Amino acid sequence: MFTKQYKEKINIGKHVIQKYDMKSIAYFDIETTGFEKDKDHIILITLGYFDEDSDLNLKQYYAEELEDEKEVLYAFGSDLSKFNRWCSYNGMAFDEPFIVRRMEKNSIYFTPPAEHVDLYRLIRPFHKQLGMERCNLKTVEKYIGVEREDQIDGGMSVELYYKYLETKEEDIKDIIMLHNYEDVLNLPKIFNIVYQVESSTELVREDSITEKQLKFLKSLIKKNNISLSFDIEKISKRSASKIINAILNGNTSGEGLNNILYNSY
Repeated sequence: MFTKQYKEKINIGKHVIQKYDMKSIAYFDIETTGFEKDKDHIILITLGYFDEDSDLNLKQYYAEELEDEKEVLYAFGSDLSKFNRWCSYNGMAFDEPFIVRRMEKNSIYFTPPAEHVDLYRLIRPFHKQLGMERCNLKTVEKYIGVEREDQIDGGMSVELYYKYLETKEEDIKDIIMLHNYEDVLNLPKIFNIVYQVESSTELVREDSITEKQLKFLKSLIKKNNISLSFDIEKISKRSASKIINAILNGNTSGEGLNNILYNSY
């Protein structure tokens, strides 16, 4: 296994960092040899986190052989254990279940952080109103003015990785690592869009909460004296239904309901 560490200055307003408690979050992304988590391998993981000086520290774990996957997972899991929150772009659908399954396959005990902040799910209901034709990571990055150095995509990284296994060319490894590095480097910057969405009085979710749900939820919140960190008028019908059911079942913890919201987008 090969590891590499970096420290970067990120241009994000202090008010955004504080609002989303971004220093408590682990930012991550993975590269794999395919989409089948039972047989394909994780070949690279990048982990990012803010230090006390608000610098973003990044660490990469690269499998120089397919057999290095276990070492990559163990090292990543050990570093991740310090966090109760992690953040990805569409990682709830792919990265998290892939990591969990590969941990199981490699007989590594692993408990994911309690809260998963998936930026894709937070932005997707608003991306068309924001003027984005698509909601993939590179489109979102362009929206906030990010110019990437890397020129490959996930599919190309797989082809390059197998070429690396044959040739052990360092240039190939560098190309793959740069791609994954920039995926994580740019995640914190996307919180600027989340802040824009939550601060807007004009943006409305495509699948917005119904008037009936909103009225009932407001009454439940008032009755149970619940304090929430999100604007209930901007949540989805699905999220509203889950939160209403949780309150009716006795869950009146603001933190618990916040977790339900983030995990139901």
